[in-house]
Amino acid sequence: MLDKKSNKLSLLTILVGTILLFDVGTIISNIYIAPILEGYGLPDIFIYLKTIIFLFIFIILLLWQNNHTFNFTKSSLRIMVYLGFFTIVAYFFSLFMYKYILIYDTAEIIRNNILYGNPNLVFDFSAMNYKTLSYISTIFGGFNSEAILFVEALAFQALLFKTKDLEILEEKKHQYDIFLFDPLVPILFIIASLVAFLSINIFTFRYDDLGSIEMGISIFGFIVALSGISPALNLYKSRSDAVSKSFFKGTYKLLLILTVVSVLTFISLVVINILFIDLGRGSYRIITSFIGLIVSIVLGVKIYLKMSLDNK
Repeated sequence: MLDKKSNKLSLLTILVGTILLFDVGTIISNIYIAPILEGYGLPDIFIYLKTIIFLFIFIILLLWQNNHTFNFTKSSLRIMVYLGFFTIVAYFFSLFMYKYILIYDTAEIIRNNILYGNPNLVFDFSAMNYKTLSYISTIFGGFNSEAILFVEALAFQALLFKTKDLEILEEKKHQYDIFLFDPLVPILFIIASLVAFLSINIFTFRYDDLGSIEMGISIFGFIVALSGISPALNLYKSRSDAVSKSFFKGTYKLLLILTVVSVLTFISLVVINILFIDLGRGSYRIITSFIGLIVSIVLGVKIYLKMSLDNK
């Protein structure tokens, strides 16, 4: 368990709050300032996920600083910082690829539809290209430009290294029974991450309303499932060592929360894919979503049973 007196985490809280303000500014810019393109791009979906994740981290940090009964372990904090860091990296990559696709499509329109196309449509295609390029230039100068994201990633990486030196309270350690460390838990988290990734519609860069909702939920489900792999592995590796009660219970509580969120995520994906089938747009993702739901339910049952057997 982290020591509240020695670890104020004020710098991390300020950084997360600043990034959260930039994200809100980006959303406002996308709605009121940037030219509206047809459909939704991957960064348009990612910015809402990034905002939700950083809002969650910000609330946890505020609870840590202002609520004396709220505690969490060093490993939980590091996972939270890792989550923020990789969210920034993923958003950076999605923004870079999306801009590349838009510029490539614009170049194709100029070559095939303007230079070698029907001269009567030059004005229409020029207006379309101007709108696209204006959108790209607005992003370059906005809150979510690659330069700002690069600085955010560097700052988070520096704080990630700093979390290794955080002080923890001295606690009594216990030797837990070996059967309380289920080897299937990390394996099931890996499977859940895999099927969540396969549930992502990675074959297109633009989505309609329902498609954007599915994309956002599937990416969120992948992030949640992926976040459970490291703590599950760390817990299982400690099966032969004496560990503190806060580490044992805290890790299982974290895994249970992630599992509950994963179950809700896969339920949403199953419902959305059923709607897609009704609309004649069904895909293999209904199968992966259903497998992910079953795996998450099994995970939740296993984790809950292990937690209920703790008698230390």
